Amino acid sequence: MKIVHRLLLALTLLCAVVFGFGQTTEFVPGEILVKFKSASNTGAAVHKALGSKVKTTISKLSVQVVTLPKGMALVDALNYYRGLNSVEYAEPNSKKVSTFVPNDTQWAGQYGQKKVMCPEAWDLTKGSSSVVVAVIDTGIDLQHEDLKNKIVTGYDFSDNDSDPTANGDHGVHTAGIVGADTNNGKGVAGAGFNCKVMPLKIFPNATDAVSAQAIIYAADHGVKVISMSYGSYFESTTEKNAINYAWNKGVVLVGGVGNDNTSTKFYPAAFSNVIAVGSTGTSDVKSSFSNFGPDWVDVAAPGENILSTITGGYANLSGTSMATPMVAGVVGLLWAIAPNGTTNAQIRSIIESTTDPVPGNFFHFGRINAFKAAKLLDPGTITVSNPTGVGIWFGQNSVGDLTDIAASDAAYFQVPTVLDTLGQVAGVQVDVSLSGDSTNLRLSQLVLEANGASGATQQVFLWNYSTGRYDLIKAVALTPTGTNRQKVGLPLNLTNYLSGTTLSFGFRAIGPKRSPKSPVAPFTYKVNHAHVETRPGL
Repeated sequence: MKIVHRLLLALTLLCAVVFGFGQTTEFVPGEILVKFKSASNTGAAVHKALGSKVKTTISKLSVQVVTLPKGMALVDALNYYRGLNSVEYAEPNSKKVSTFVPNDTQWAGQYGQKKVMCPEAWDLTKGSSSVVVAVIDTGIDLQHEDLKNKIVTGYDFSDNDSDPTANGDHGVHTAGIVGADTNNGKGVAGAGFNCKVMPLKIFPNATDAVSAQAIIYAADHGVKVISMSYGSYFESTTEKNAINYAWNKGVVLVGGVGNDNTSTKFYPAAFSNVIAVGSTGTSDVKSSFSNFGPDWVDVAAPGENILSTITGGYANLSGTSMATPMVAGVVGLLWAIAPNGTTNAQIRSIIESTTDPVPGNFFHFGRINAFKAAKLLDPGTITVSNPTGVGIWFGQNSVGDLTDIAASDAAYFQVPTVLDTLGQVAGVQVDVSLSGDSTNLRLSQLVLEANGASGATQQVFLWNYSTGRYDLIKAVALTPTGTNRQKVGLPLNLTNYLSGTTLSFGFRAIGPKRSPKSPVAPFTYKVNHAHVETRPGL
C-alpha cells in the first residue's frame, strides 16, 4: 500500500507541477520515454543498473520506451535518467484522450460544410485522389458504404498490426468529416471531396509514444495532411519531435484543442507546427466546451452537432474532434490545386489568412472559409487590357504608331535617344484602357516587350493622379535584340492611377554616362508590345 500511495502521490505532484491548477493528465504507470545524446548509445548498462527494460524504440527519433521496475515511482525514475550526462531527455508517457463531447441531439443536415462554404470551394476544386489525409484516431469502418472506396492502407499502432478496424465510433466519425464518399447518392459529404483517407489507429492504447509513431508513419507514407483529434495537457518532447519531423517533410498537421473550456494548452494541437483548431456552432460563436486562447488556438471550425459516419451508419457528434477534420479536409482541397513548389507553410498561411471573424478573443484568427482559401490558389481568369495610345515622352522623330505596340510581332514603336544629364535617354508614353473590375485585385501586372542598347536600363513609371507625378514602379535591363518580355508587378489598388479606366505609363530607356571622357553612344529605343493583366480578388 505504501508503494501504491507513493506512486499516486508522485503522479499527482507531477501533474500539478506541469499543468498548474484545474487540468491533470494521466500517465502510463511504470513507463517513461528516454533519449540518449548519442544515437548509438543503447543505454544497456544504465537500464540494467536500474532494473528497467526497453519495451520498444521509435527509431526515427532515437527514443526508447522504457519499462520501469515494478513499484518504482515515475518521479524517481525520471530523476535518475535526467541526472545522467548521457541522457538528452527523459519524460513520462502521457495517455491521450479523444476530444469529442457525446451529444444526443439529432440533426438531419450538414451545416458545417455549408458554414465554411465547401460547396462554393468545390466549384473550384473537388480535391484529388492523389492527396491523402491521415486520420490518427480510433480506427475506421472498412466496409462503411461512405468510406470503403476512400481508404488507403493504414495501420493499427495501438495493437501493432495492419488492421485499423475501428474501436468505437470516434475515428469513423472524424474520417467521414474529412473524406466521406461525396456525390455518390449515399449518406454524407466529406469536406475533402475526392481526397483519400489513411486510417491510423492509436486507441485504446494511445500514448505520446504511439502518437509519435503514427505521425512519423504518416509522414513517411506520402500524406499531405494529418488530422489529430486527440491529445493531453502534457507537452511531450518526443511527440513534438515527431510533429517537427512531419512538418519538415512538408506535411500540414491539424489538431483539436480539447473540450474543457480552458485556456490551458492541449497537445499536440499547441505545438507551433500544428494548426490548433477550436470549435464553433451554427452562429459562429465559440462552443461552450471548446478550449480557447488567442496565443495558441489558431482557427475555429464547426464542431457542434456534426453529422458524419459511424460504424454501420451515421450520427451527430460534437467536439473539437469534429472541427479538426473539417479543417484537415479543406487543407486537402487546397493541396489538390496548389501549384508545384507550394509549401506547407504557405498552405497554413492561406487557411489562417482567409478566416471569417468569431466574436470574442478566443482564437488567433477566425472560423475557416474554404471558398476564400481556395480562391487564393485558384488560377482564376486573367483579364488582358490593351494599349489605347502611344507617343514620345523623351526624344524626337519617332517611327510607328499604336498598331506597332498592339501585338507581339516584328513591328516596333521607335524613338532615337537624345543626350541628357543621365546619358542617352529616350522615352515612350503608353495609355492602357483597363478592362474588368479594377478593385480588390489579386494580380496586377504590366507585360512589356522592348529593346535598346546593351547595358541600358529601362524604367517603368505610372502616372499618379492624386499626386500629379509619375511613380517609378521598376527598373529592368534592356537587351539589343530578342523579345525581351518583362512582367512588372503593379499596385493591387489602382485607384490613384486611374482616370476613368485609363492607366498612363511612361517607359524610359537610359544609356548612362560612364565618365565625362567616355560618352555613351546614341541608340534607338524600340517598344514592341505592352498590355496589362489583372485578376479579380476574393
